Amino acid sequence: MQELKRITIIGLGVIGGSLGLALKKRHPKLQVCGVDVNREIIQEAISRNAIDNGTTDIASGVRDANLIFLAIPMQVMAKTCLAMAPYLSKGAIVTDTGSTKVNMVGVMACTLPPQVRFIGGHPMTGSEKTGLQGASEILFENAAYILTPMPDSDEAAIRLVREVVESIGARTIILTPSDHDRKVAAVSHLPHVAASALVNAIGTLEAREGGYFSLAAGGFRDSTRIAASNSEMWTDILLQNSQALLPLIRSYRECLEDFERALESQNPRALYQLFNDAREQREKVPTGLKGILPQLFELTVMVPDKPGAIGQLAVLLGSEHINISDIEIMRVREQDDGTMRLGFSQETHRDQALKVLLDNNFTVKRSTL
Repeated sequence: MQELKRITIIGLGVIGGSLGLALKKRHPKLQVCGVDVNREIIQEAISRNAIDNGTTDIASGVRDANLIFLAIPMQVMAKTCLAMAPYLSKGAIVTDTGSTKVNMVGVMACTLPPQVRFIGGHPMTGSEKTGLQGASEILFENAAYILTPMPDSDEAAIRLVREVVESIGARTIILTPSDHDRKVAAVSHLPHVAASALVNAIGTLEAREGGYFSLAAGGFRDSTRIAASNSEMWTDILLQNSQALLPLIRSYRECLEDFERALESQNPRALYQLFNDAREQREKVPTGLKGILPQLFELTVMVPDKPGAIGQLAVLLGSEHINISDIEIMRVREQDDGTMRLGFSQETHRDQALKVLLDNNFTVKRSTL
């Protein structure tokens, strides 16, 4: 990244703020400028060392920048690009962090000057907190970061964006814009619709007679967690990607109708087959780095209910230089397969962790889910 002197991040929310924090941690000499409509946010970003300097003036913010990240809502993308276009340096690279890509290609073609290169981007990560307060320097570690260049995109620009993204810990995946929109609609947008629909269905019963949410255990909470996401942001995302999402909603409805028919006819064979098909498909989810989800090798661990137990587990693995790539704490002990799921990027690390934990009297086993 020797040719990279100055990066500008437009929008200092969760994604933009996390980009700044991660870049300044790993490349302290790199000049990072932040652009935001809120001066207080700019000052906070400077105080947190997410940016070196900031401005509310987009012209001065992008001038002389080699690489510009657009970390702003989709609905203001075109307006922002029009505003910054006259001030972009020749050869500058623009990339975005939006959740849909086909529309972005059209926006960029109409707004950016020909001497500026655009490489679409989409980090598959986020935070339950909104704004800069939800930003973290480790947000991108082990996260999938999709890049969506066009066939005629500049190879040097692709390499540079990829190098920057991977330098902050993310794993890059290359997709076409249309392929991105279809696949992300399936594994990200449809689950948000399904989770929200499930919460609304049970919420109607809760409002009518009460007592449902008080019984909601781990299964309900885990499957509906994403329904608590930012409503404005997800409204914009779904409208932008409706063409790819609508067929998937219809397909999902058909799957629900399969369950409905099996129950109405009291057909145990059909019901069993539906569950069995789902189980077999679920086991295929970790499909390696060619997909949106990186492959993880997992363990489930029963953690004793006492202070320091989780810390002891982390220290044990850390002392053996075993890196945990992903961790999920199960809130309710509904099954006997443990209360914590650990994910490792390498099978050897998973097997080493298994031995270490067993040797230290943890109840642990390999996970198939």
